[in-house]
Amino acid sequence: MEKLRLVVFDVDGTLIKVDSSWRFLHEKLGTWTKGKQSAELFYQGKITYEEWAQLDASLWKNQSLRKIRQIVNKIPYVNGAQEVIKTLKRYDVKVALLSAGLSLLSEKIERELSIDYSLSNELIVKDNFLTGEVKVNVSLNNKDKAFNHILQEFNLKSDECCAVGDDESLISLFKKVALGIAFNPCSDEVEKNADIVVKSKNLRDILPHILKK
Repeated sequence: MEKLRLVVFDVDGTLIKVDSSWRFLHEKLGTWTKGKQSAELFYQGKITYEEWAQLDASLWKNQSLRKIRQIVNKIPYVNGAQEVIKTLKRYDVKVALLSAGLSLLSEKIERELSIDYSLSNELIVKDNFLTGEVKVNVSLNNKDKAFNHILQEFNLKSDECCAVGDDESLISLFKKVALGIAFNPCSDEVEKNADIVVKSKNLRDILPHILKK
């Protein structure tokens, strides 16, 4: 395998200690009861991901951006996340985030850890308040297509890249990249489709697989 030039990370459950930033926000804002109903409709195949995201965002209409940021800022990183990103940068490996979660979170991580690029879903804001609308850039079933945008951004080929994540939405990426790492995979299906499986409480344990000659 050639030297990897880009590592693409899932965010929820991989870089942060929260499985879903959407659900985390619901729980903090007291909207999870309705949010759970929308989630069930999606997983039953009754609504699209875009419709699900819109239903979620509508529950947060008129919430202040300041309050949302305060909630997002409380989400902790997984152990070793900061060190992993610093190490990859030191080895001149680019880092991107590809998440079906919220851009408010991805952009925070991007700023704090000097991430090279991120793509996620944007809650629409006007005059510092949420409008109840959302721009869906990444869904649970189109990460391979969204990944193509990242390849174009860096002018790279998929066989120069590694993908790291924990859930089924990463399987399509695992099939395209040179190295797919399932970090604490959520299911046997994720584990089966990864090149490497790392079960650990510290993200640093993925580094030997990425940086080996």
